[in-house]
Amino acid sequence: MLTPYKAVFIDLDGTLLNRQSQISPRNAACIKKLVSRGIRVVFATGRPVESIRTLLGSVHDQDPVISLSGSMINQTLFGPPMKMQTIPFETVHQVLDACRSMGTVDNILLDESDGFYALKQSPDLEEFIGMYNKHPKSFTYDAIPSAPVLSVLIYSKDNRRAIYNTLQEKFADSVHFTYFKEYPWIELSTFGSNKAVAMTDVCESLGIKVSEAIAIGDGANDLEMIAAAGLGIAMANADDEVKAVSDRLAPHHAEDGVAQVLGEIFGL
Repeated sequence: MLTPYKAVFIDLDGTLLNRQSQISPRNAACIKKLVSRGIRVVFATGRPVESIRTLLGSVHDQDPVISLSGSMINQTLFGPPMKMQTIPFETVHQVLDACRSMGTVDNILLDESDGFYALKQSPDLEEFIGMYNKHPKSFTYDAIPSAPVLSVLIYSKDNRRAIYNTLQEKFADSVHFTYFKEYPWIELSTFGSNKAVAMTDVCESLGIKVSEAIAIGDGANDLEMIAAAGLGIAMANADDEVKAVSDRLAPHHAEDGVAQVLGEIFGL
């Protein structure tokens, strides 16, 4: 089947992966069929690249990969970084000072290119330890690491919305914020960094127009990418804000919605 689309940008959690955070045989087969037809398949996720390698390394590893919600692009899944969008050191300090003064932040993570730092060692870090396949290094408000920071994750069990509002009021002009309905962490990246910007960079590197790209996702960090793509697809389980900017819906991620919708579009 002929289509105008040459690339597909696919989110992972709540999109390509099932409820067990695994790719189903049907979705894996869909990815391999697309690749065999010359369609570029780009994974675009908030996860670090180490986690993508573990989950999808045996499925597809030859196209660029977008990780940390657009802050990092690798040339291929196991290849070197193509672009990194770091938060200015001064801005990281200012955000951490604000968190310290509020006194209601339970934990903070600082993502770097090959690992992460944690303000506190606590059970809520287990998922990140699994993603990175390593334990975090520690930092304190008085001893902030000098390594370039790609993203900041802020956790508060009881005051997440208030913290988000306070930080956004102070740093809206210097930091990109993502607030997830179901995810307990607030995500901060450098201003102007998101999956849509990363998608544009990848398309340029591949010699493809953004209008020739499909983007599929479900969450707040997919919104810009879905709005910018030639065809934006929201999962049936997506946030209402994401559905509002999409061109069409795919079935639920637990029903292999990616394989269903791409199978229809490409005649797989």
